[in-house]
Amino acid sequence: MSQYGNIPDMTASLNLNDNRIGNMRKRNCLSLLPYLFFLSFTASNILGFSNLKTVVSKEEKIRQKDSFSFAVIGDSQPRGLFGQPEAFRKIVSGVNGSGAEFAVHLGDKIKGSARADTVIKQHEEFFKVAKGLKVRMYHAAGNHDIKKSRENESIHEKFFGPLYYSFAHKSAFFIVLNTEAVGDEGSIGEKQMPWLEGELEKSRKYRDVFVFMHRPLYSAVFSGMDGIHFSSPGHRNGLAELFSRYGITALFCGHEHLYRASRHNGLLQVISGGGGAPFHFYPKGNFHHYMLVRVGKDTVDIEAVPIQ
Repeated sequence: MSQYGNIPDMTASLNLNDNRIGNMRKRNCLSLLPYLFFLSFTASNILGFSNLKTVVSKEEKIRQKDSFSFAVIGDSQPRGLFGQPEAFRKIVSGVNGSGAEFAVHLGDKIKGSARADTVIKQHEEFFKVAKGLKVRMYHAAGNHDIKKSRENESIHEKFFGPLYYSFAHKSAFFIVLNTEAVGDEGSIGEKQMPWLEGELEKSRKYRDVFVFMHRPLYSAVFSGMDGIHFSSPGHRNGLAELFSRYGITALFCGHEHLYRASRHNGLLQVISGGGGAPFHFYPKGNFHHYMLVRVGKDTVDIEAVPIQ
């Protein structure tokens, strides 16, 4: 059993331990299908039972085509104003060797500043490390990235594109949200909310749906303070109900510098803030890591991969 974290209320899991959630899918209760193979016989095969040729079935080819993996990284900001943590460099190397087809960063890539020239230099230092990644990286904005500054919002958009967006990959749909809009920090604002509802409606035709945002709905560090990272518990509860209603596969968040996975009324939330930032004082989950998510035709496997 791993020492790294705790996953309460996990169901339908194989190889379940403290940093892995196995064989789970929320959207469709699909049973595991065995690998099917057809044996092709020539006349001599039938007579002599020799040289049997194994042909992969159509079902297995579809399974292989649909399968993929992606990585999730959160909170790689340095302790000081400049530089990048050594842990983030190791994560880039780890993701490169993981087989992930792309990565999603949950925000807080830099320490942040009220000075635009400092923020630009910080992002340039982030890119010096991130450019080593061999696959595409998508980005959510973190509170350190924006620092309640409209100028920093513009800088983030210049470097990384829209502050909220969606994309599809094979059988899955991905929604990246912005919890750091200036004036709407800790919320999904009036403009973003109807967009989110529309994207969730679009997602119905996909087998799996993954949502990413910087702030977690449910805190691991401040578990007794309901909805502390959001503008109000009511707003937080409304988002949780919306995600549950559409049956998303998982919600990934950062902000808290640790690993923690938990279910809340059926909603799976994974906090992954171990990208290199200083740890929060919490008894479990304090280790540098990235998440590796393996999506198959019948299963989704989510694993926190430790970085030594």
